[in-house]
Formats: sequence, C-alpha cells, structure tokens
Amino acid sequence: MMPTPPPACRELARILRDGSRFLMLPHVHIDGDDLGSMVGLAAALDRLGKESYLYSPDQVPEVFRWLPGSERLQDQMPRGPFDAVILMECPSEGRLPPGIRPRELGRLVVNFDHHLGNTMSADVHWVEPERAALGEMAVLLVDSLGVPLDREIATALYVALVTDSGNFQYRQVSAETHRIAARLVEQIGDVSEICRLLFRDRPVAELALTGRVMQTLRTSADGRVAWAELDSGMLQATGAREEDAQNLVADVNRVRGTQVFALFKHLTSDQVRVSLRSTGPDVNRVAALFGGGGHRLAAGLTLAGPDLEEARHRVLEALKRQMAEEEAASGT
Repeated sequence: MMPTPPPACRELARILRDGSRFLMLPHVHIDGDDLGSMVGLAAALDRLGKESYLYSPDQVPEVFRWLPGSERLQDQMPRGPFDAVILMECPSEGRLPPGIRPRELGRLVVNFDHHLGNTMSADVHWVEPERAALGEMAVLLVDSLGVPLDREIATALYVALVTDSGNFQYRQVSAETHRIAARLVEQIGDVSEICRLLFRDRPVAELALTGRVMQTLRTSADGRVAWAELDSGMLQATGAREEDAQNLVADVNRVRGTQVFALFKHLTSDQVRVSLRSTGPDVNRVAALFGGGGHRLAAGLTLAGPDLEEARHRVLEALKRQMAEEEAASGT
C-alpha cells in the first residue's frame, strides 16, 4: 500500500487538474531525473487532456534519446502564458536555464525538488530532500492526479528513479523507494534493456575519455579524498563530447578507503565545474560555499576563472576544513 501523498503533492495535483497549460523547466545540464520526471508527468497530463511543454536550452543527452517522449523537449521557449511553471530540481536561481524568469512566464510558480538547501522563490513548494529522486515524488503526483500508471509513464519515471538513485546505491534509497520501483517494474516488465542502455551501452570515445581521466586520479596524503580532472584537450584527443562525460563521476569514484571524490571539469576558458561525491562528509555544505548545491552526499559547484590549479586548491582546502569540523563536532 502506497503512503498518503503529502499536502504539497495534493496542492500541486489540484493546480494541474484545475489548469490547462503548463511549462516544465529542468536545471541546467539536464539529467535523467529531471528529464524522466518531465516526460512521465507530461504523459500523465496528456491522459487528462492538458497541454504541457518541456523547455531546456540543453539537448537531450545521447544516453537518454531512446526514451519515448524525450523528443518533446524544446530548445525554443514556447509561447505563454501558462497556468503554472513547474521548476524541476532547481534549488536556486543559478540552476535555472540562462535568462529564465519563471514569474514572467506563468500565473503560478511551483518548486518541485528533492535537493537539500533549496532556496528557490515560488508560490508552491514541494521539496523533500530525503527522497532518492524526483522521479520517486513524481509517481506520488501521478497517483494524486488519478492517472493510472502505464508502460510509457512508468518507463520515464523508472529512468528518473534509477539514474538519480545511482542504480539504488545512494543513502536516500529507502524501502519506499524500492516499493515505488516495484510498481514501475510491474508496468514495464523486463527492465534489463533499459539498464543496459543507461549503464552499459557506451561509445568507444567515452571509454577512451574515462581512461584519460583515470590517469589524473590522485588522493590526499591520508587517502580520504580522491580527485580527478577533465579538460577540453581530453575531449579533442578522444573525439568525445561533453555529454560523454556524464557518467565519469560514477566511473572514477571507485577508490577504496576514500570518503570524498571530486571531479574537476575545465572545459571552457572561463570556468571550472566541480562534481562532489561522498560516503559521509557533507559535500553540500562545501558546494554552498561557492554558490553551488545538491545533496549531503552528492553536490556540485562552478568556479569562475581559467585557473584549474587554483580551483582545485580552493575546493580541496574547503573539503579538508569541512571534514575536520565534522570530526570535531562528533568528537572523533
């Protein structure tokens, strides 16, 4: 038996039932969770005879282009106004697509997210940081809309759930996460092909790029922090594209005994993007120091400027301080 949806879920369902035209916006650098949640929710709204539009200036990453409904993502802003603008996983204004002002696009703004430290301004907030993925919440929303799960909706929401939960490896994964996944699998049937397309079907250029990044792998003196680097020269040398680097964090974050992993991506001359993963220390606090954010165990940030060495030094020092503060607080 599924749990009773929270009040914010029921409020969002009411808005969707009462309105007719909706716009969904993902965060920059769209991923499987916001894409799958958008596609699945759009399919549910189709069943109710509603109009929904999916906008992102980013192209659908190749790894998700097989997903039915992914072609609905538009890179040109559709004409408004909309009854509601739904922000999918946008915990701060800096995570919105460039130039977007949600309140100018619709009558209501909905903040739909599962990131810790969400500060986004909106009329309706449904934020549950303890959830493994936005897709987990989207299943509850579809239920609240009274739309039966079918194979199309379930496939999109399964992609959202399985990708953002790290294939059910991350700490936020709960018994309820697995119950929700079971409901989706009941509609889909065999999910082995979905998992192959998401996790095992890689182009040669991506594997070559992973090898190059592996060669930069380093660890701190105490072995608790590991990091690696990716630059534009590696993309050129391997023939890979930036989207081919999407799985690198999971591929390289395999160093035994480490507590934190950082991937520094220096792909343009004016910024360094950093992805952080943790098995314990709160990397979201570190990301927030630099205007980034995410979850306690998975976060990201962007540093302006061309100096990769300086960016690495600043982030690693911040990680060192955060870990020391947590140890002092716990008495270890």
